[in-house]
Amino acid sequence: MPTCELGAVSGRFGLPRELRVGQTLGHYRLVEQISTGGMGVVYRAHDEHLDREVAVKVLASASVNDAAACRRFQNEALILSKLNHPNIISIYDFDAQDGIDFLVMEYVPGQTLSARLERGPLTQDEVLHIGRQIAASVKEAHDHGIIHRDLKPQNVLLTPKGQVKVADFGLAKLASPVIDPAATTNVSRDLGLIGTLPYMPPEQLRGKPTDFRSDIYSAGAVLYELATGRRAFPETLGPRLIDSILHEVPHPPSSLTRWVSAAFETIVLKCLEKEPERRYQSSAELGVDLQHLSTSTASLPTEIENDAKSKAKVCAEILAQKYMFVNNATSDSTCRVRSII
Repeated sequence: MPTCELGAVSGRFGLPRELRVGQTLGHYRLVEQISTGGMGVVYRAHDEHLDREVAVKVLASASVNDAAACRRFQNEALILSKLNHPNIISIYDFDAQDGIDFLVMEYVPGQTLSARLERGPLTQDEVLHIGRQIAASVKEAHDHGIIHRDLKPQNVLLTPKGQVKVADFGLAKLASPVIDPAATTNVSRDLGLIGTLPYMPPEQLRGKPTDFRSDIYSAGAVLYELATGRRAFPETLGPRLIDSILHEVPHPPSSLTRWVSAAFETIVLKCLEKEPERRYQSSAELGVDLQHLSTSTASLPTEIENDAKSKAKVCAEILAQKYMFVNNATSDSTCRVRSII
């Protein structure tokens, strides 16, 4: 039974032992640490019973005695157990050993979108392909009354085959909480600690209630960054960043990336509207527009093709000016070419 349910964070079981690669939790052998964040540490592990790779998440050492963090951890397990979608990471188990709670999930090979962005902005096809999958994952969560509240490139995994897996539901909120509501309170402070302020919607910064449209704002911020290689609001100082999110309009993506069309720009900026009423009112609407744009652009020539055609046209015009044809005043009325140079 997870120790969160038994009040271990209050000191009943004392401090948990330190984890090391090679140790086992239950029947999961830790192979390597693959990520770490403000609240949790994730390991690639081997399931000794089913002979498969899994991901095991434990609370970070700084959070093991934090009651709120422990409740959020349990909340993540409960929320993930309600979801079953190809674009959302799957949960296998939630248990405890020696005072250590651990969450077992599918292991996803590949990289996060934040790692992919280190190489620069993505292509139009890549952004639309990823965007449709993010919209589908958010719709699945929303259909179950779940608001993610922490969508960002670091929490979106991309497999080598281009499949998206949305992860980290630690700050997610249920429309009808199944556990102590304190697990998801004081979110602004928590998000500030783990560095996701650039993706928070204005209403969340103002301390107002969040709803499904808050995730749509965050999805728009991710799409903006994928297309341009920079955040919608790139300020790094907290107060300045908050002021920008609340009062400023982001630079049009088309001013930063050549391929951005008016239609794509309209979609992204609609997601990033300050007032929730002006955004897409559902993730389904966002997904439909991304799908329509993908279909319409699939039949359009690529930028390389357009450049090639443009160069060919210029070459044809030059040749036409360099040579001209004249009628030969002979009985057989044949033509010959006379150079004008």
